[in-house]
Amino acid sequence: MKTMKTMIVGAVALAMTAFMVGCDKDLPSPEKINAVATTIGRTAGYACELTKTKTAVKEGIIQVLDVVSKVVPAEGQTFAEAWTPVIAEELQKLVAAGKLDEAGAQVAKLALGVACDGIDYVFVKYPKAKDVKELVSAATSGFVDGFKSVVTCDDCTLKSSAVKLEIDEEAYRYLRSRMAK
Repeated sequence: MKTMKTMIVGAVALAMTAFMVGCDKDLPSPEKINAVATTIGRTAGYACELTKTKTAVKEGIIQVLDVVSKVVPAEGQTFAEAWTPVIAEELQKLVAAGKLDEAGAQVAKLALGVACDGIDYVFVKYPKAKDVKELVSAATSGFVDGFKSVVTCDDCTLKSSAVKLEIDEEAYRYLRSRMAK
């Protein structure tokens, strides 16, 4: 009887260990998802090719991104679904205030749409992370920081950069294809 109990306890312990190891693979740490999201944010910024965009448009993008980054999607909702209406509203406010013209607002809308696709891409890589508030927060923060780092850089280019910045090549191809739509 004692041997049977020992075997059951051992089997349960082994199963729990396997479960916990599996969780580590499925859920990245907040630091890891932040780093991945920062890279994807930077990649999304490069995919938008904003280096020759007017300063007012870049400032508008950053201002709107600061507002939408506080919006957390509801369960089952993508960032694109949650952020797109807020983006449209915020861009209209900038146009009404004379900070952006209609053409600039269209450029900003396109870039912010790519940002939506980019942050959603983080959760394509880590789908279970979207269920953990801390990971969503870390991913959002990292993505926004990465995206802003490119939007605010006046001479950022992939080919002529003195320092090769890390980007996610797969995400870059995906986001460039989204830009073409």
